[in-house]
Amino acid sequence: MKSRLKCFQLFIFFLFDYVAKGHDYVLNITKTGTEDIEGKIVGGEPVSLESFPFQVQIFNYGSMCSGSIINSWTVLTAAHCFDVNKNIHEMRVQAGSRYVYDFNAKIYDVKTFVVHRKYNNTAQFANDIALLFVDGPIQLGNVAKKAILVNNDAWMSPKEKNFKVTGWGWTQYGGPISDLGLMMTHLKFVPSKECSRLHNLKIGKDMFCLYGDGKRDTCKGDSGGGVLWKGLIVGITSHGDGCAKKHKPSVYANVWYFRKWIEHNLYRFYDIMCRR
Repeated sequence: MKSRLKCFQLFIFFLFDYVAKGHDYVLNITKTGTEDIEGKIVGGEPVSLESFPFQVQIFNYGSMCSGSIINSWTVLTAAHCFDVNKNIHEMRVQAGSRYVYDFNAKIYDVKTFVVHRKYNNTAQFANDIALLFVDGPIQLGNVAKKAILVNNDAWMSPKEKNFKVTGWGWTQYGGPISDLGLMMTHLKFVPSKECSRLHNLKIGKDMFCLYGDGKRDTCKGDSGGGVLWKGLIVGITSHGDGCAKKHKPSVYANVWYFRKWIEHNLYRFYDIMCRR
């Protein structure tokens, strides 16, 4: 009876936690995919972590990605962040950190992670989405809060020109990473047909494109971070052709497209935890 009660309490806490939201670091961050197509803030400005408290760093066997806290146990990130290594004992999540090296940060071990089963790490990076579950829970506060995920596709319009992207990655192509801490820049929406033409590759419904006029962009080390629109997470930094190239938008995973996948795997994790 005790275990059932504990399981029920976990379910209630886990459910409302989700619904309510809406080792050393190696500087030569490992590439994934091909030489030119990469997960990747250029042309940005330093921001306080309190402005983007959902953002975390993921260190995986010498490589660095970003992610978004979506509940006390779960981080939303990109699937290609796990290409380099799948051993959870060589992964760490750092929350509440403005800088890559931050003594005020909280470090969490990884319990497990799930990558979309149709993820394709070729040049197109289809289904580039993953959930990472910490050996938690994450201590929430002013510099570590849950993100709110988008629940419609109203943001997918050429009229939308104020998408915010953040990260600790390269500030120009070839490096270095930001020594000013967390950076943010603004990008505008690019229709899929136009983006497909510019890249000469198919942009599926699981993706969308943003552009910063060849001056602003996400870059190496920003992969997996959330794309913010009116306070909602609409995307995940995925890949692009270099960083801040003229006429080369970057590509992001579409969170709205993956909402059911996210919810399914959150409840699947709860079920596994209850059976133990």
